[in-house]
Amino acid sequence: MATIDLALIERWLTGWSLSRGVPAPLPYGEGLVVEVGMPAQLRRYVFADAGQALQACAERIHDPYIFLKAAVEPEALRRALPARWSIESPGYLMAGPAQARHQVAPPPGYQLVRERQHGAQVVRVIHESQELAASGRVVLHGGCAIFDQIETAESHRRRGLGSLVMQALDAIAEEAGIDERLLVATEDGRALYMRLGWRVISPWSTAVLSAA
Repeated sequence: MATIDLALIERWLTGWSLSRGVPAPLPYGEGLVVEVGMPAQLRRYVFADAGQALQACAERIHDPYIFLKAAVEPEALRRALPARWSIESPGYLMAGPAQARHQVAPPPGYQLVRERQHGAQVVRVIHESQELAASGRVVLHGGCAIFDQIETAESHRRRGLGSLVMQALDAIAEEAGIDERLLVATEDGRALYMRLGWRVISPWSTAVLSAA
């Protein structure tokens, strides 16, 4: 796959930051940096590739809980970094189709609720027991809809709730007249999104320095 434009990554990363309630990304040489400020992730540096800029950044970092992310295969990130960096499970930067779909109603015993949190619009699927069954969020920013934190509780899987959440988030983007949709998927999530018409535009890899 071709190298992804850093501007596209910045659109996704800005949405991610707004969704999580952390500061917006700032330029960092040929990449971007976000001061996440969470106990398990203090800061993240993001690059379009694993070239010299990322490698120079990695050489300067010695503290734990700092993440490096790049639109490359995990093997490419591994080759670019000193051995002290751990490579996490692969991810996928994906783009969604800009098209309206008929939204399916929740199955019996579930209801769909919408709210706002940080800079995101949040969709939750609540079971009649009041248990949170599934959820997701979307940030609308700069003409782009950034989907984030799409999750289904283990005990409520295989009931179409992930698709329901995605369709509800897509409807929010559609209402706003936004065509571009982006997300970063896990291996498990990728299959669901591809069934819904999303496509992988780049691998997405993460390296971290953990506490000794």
